[in-house]
This record gives sequence, C-alpha cells and structure tokens, in this order.
Amino acid sequence: MQRTVVVLRSELELSHQERQHAVQDALSFAHSEITQLRETVAALRASLERVAQEKLDALQQASTLHHGEVAQLHDTIRALRDTLEARA
Repeated sequence: MQRTVVVLRSELELSHQERQHAVQDALSFAHSEITQLRETVAALRASLERVAQEKLDALQQASTLHHGEVAQLHDTIRALRDTLEARA
C-alpha cells in the first residue's frame, strides 16, 4: 500500500511539473505574440502618420501652386485691361 502511495505521489508530482511547464510555455508564447503585435501596431501607426504627413504636404504644395496660378491670372487680366483701356 505504501509503495502504491509513493508511486501515485511521484506520478502526481510529475503531472504537476508537466502542467507547470505547459503553462510556462503558453505564457512565453503569448508574451512573444503580444510583443510581435505591439511592434506591428507601432510600424502601422508610423506608416499611417507618414502617409498622412505626405498627404498634408501634397495639399500644401497644391494650394501654393493654385495661389500662384491665380495671382498670375490676375496679373494677366490687369495687363489685358490696361491694354484695352489704352486703345480706347
């Protein structure tokens, strides 16, 4: 009977150790996956911010170009008006 108790206790301890090892493996895997997901999120955030900044830069450049063209057209209109008035 004592021998059976010793064998069962040994098997129970071994089972407990295996379970602990499995839990540690699962925790390690989960931590690794969380770290990888955080890195992915950071990379995607940086990419999104870069694209947003590029869009803002393009809009600013287009706005500047537009204002330049409008000013040039106003100058052309003034010159044509001056020419017409000089002929009249």
